[in-house]
Order: sequence, then C-alpha cells, then structure tokens
Amino acid sequence: MKDRTYTSTTDIERARALWEKGVFLAQRTEGFHTLQLYQLHDIYVEVSWHTHFNVALKVTTFSETSHLDPYLEAISLDGLLT
Repeated sequence: MKDRTYTSTTDIERARALWEKGVFLAQRTEGFHTLQLYQLHDIYVEVSWHTHFNVALKVTTFSETSHLDPYLEAISLDGLLT
C-alpha cells in the first residue's frame, strides 16, 4: 500500500487496514503520549495515544526511514557487542 493510497481512504478503511495488515514494530513514550509504530506494506504508520485518556490523538504516515531515528535510539546494542 502506498502512502497516497492509504491517506486517500476513509478513517474506517485506514483503521481496518492497519488492524488487519499492519505489523507492530515499536513503541516509545514522550510525556503524556505513547507513540506506536506500525509497518503497513511499504509505509510506516505512527499512532500517538494520550496515556491518561487512552485516546488516539494523531496518526502520521511516512516512508522516509529518517523518521525512525527516535525508535532506533531506544534499541540497545550492548548484547551484540559482548
């Protein structure tokens, strides 16, 4: 699925596609927000949740790998180096 195809569908169709075909990759926390990263075919989908109210605040799609940097920073390579 291309980024343009995903964003041109309805909210319900996007949610269904993410639920049925998305692959959960990582999660990180920023203040009161939990950000969850999914891969859906050739795009990434980031869902921002408010941790206290448990509501999705924003859904962002991207295909550039530079947006993955905040998730990569949380991965420890110590076990690979010993």
